[in-house]
Amino acid sequence: MIRRWNLPLFLMLLMGLCTSCSSFHSRWKAAATSATEQRWEGKWTSEKHHAPLGGPEEGRLRAVTEPAPKGGLTAHFHANWLIFASDYSTTFQPKPGPRRNGVREFSGTQDLPKLFGGTYHYETTWAGDQLTTHYKSSYDYGTFSLHRVQR
Repeated sequence: MIRRWNLPLFLMLLMGLCTSCSSFHSRWKAAATSATEQRWEGKWTSEKHHAPLGGPEEGRLRAVTEPAPKGGLTAHFHANWLIFASDYSTTFQPKPGPRRNGVREFSGTQDLPKLFGGTYHYETTWAGDQLTTHYKSSYDYGTFSLHRVQR
């Protein structure tokens, strides 16, 4: 049985199953030889929701990033949760100010239907081969922890 707080996440992931994830897989394969796209993999971890055994809800996460206008970064995500998968894309804008030790910082928002948490807010740090995003919405908050996949 789906716990009540998992229903929006379940519905979002079910919608992802109904859409073709072949576009992400094609993008993932193409990024392996792209001069501008980068491949990342790791996991997402909810800091609000917990699994039945008490640990955090989490799942596999992959991303392909590419430069966006005005120094931004577009990320195409493929997230897994239990047996479900979902794809979505969002663009992060660079935070003002100088880079420190090569670390790039971005922020962004994404409006989703209220059923799926409404507006998501993202704070992203790119440091070498690590990409970390903290997200929050009315439904959930947590972290995407990704490392760059070498070509």
